[in-house]
Amino acid sequence: MMPKRVLLLFSFFLLFQNSMCLKLWIVSAKLRTTEDARDNKSYQKTRSFLKAKQWLEYKLDPELSKIEFENQDLGELRGIGLIKCYVPYGIGEVDANEHEFEYIVKVKDGHAEMQINKIFSFIRDPNDIILNYGPKNEKVAKVTIRSCFRPLLDDFFEFIK
Repeated sequence: MMPKRVLLLFSFFLLFQNSMCLKLWIVSAKLRTTEDARDNKSYQKTRSFLKAKQWLEYKLDPELSKIEFENQDLGELRGIGLIKCYVPYGIGEVDANEHEFEYIVKVKDGHAEMQINKIFSFIRDPNDIILNYGPKNEKVAKVTIRSCFRPLLDDFFEFIK
């Protein structure tokens, strides 16, 4: 008699846990990535590298953002970034206004590239508690990239010229 109750309770727990996971599901990392590379004769390895570092330090929110790796000889910067950018997802959806991500910047003479990976969008409540959100599907990921990260990349490439 007891094993049936345990099995039933265990089954209920698994069912409940799976339904909660579906609500908090985050879309594949492949869809939470964007990158851009540009060629411009005004990109100079040393000067543009220093400007890229300056841009990262001033443009990204200092609360979480940090350069974790830098190598001026290779022209490479890697780190974690946080931006605040309001993204309305639609009726009945939770809008996101903060986006955490990993970045890789590579700069050399005449060429620069930036890759943004593992975008995680969320909102904080008035008590500064982070509400886990997403992006939860491909549509939301595309809206986030188009609304926040495309303009961010454009600004980056313009700044480092």
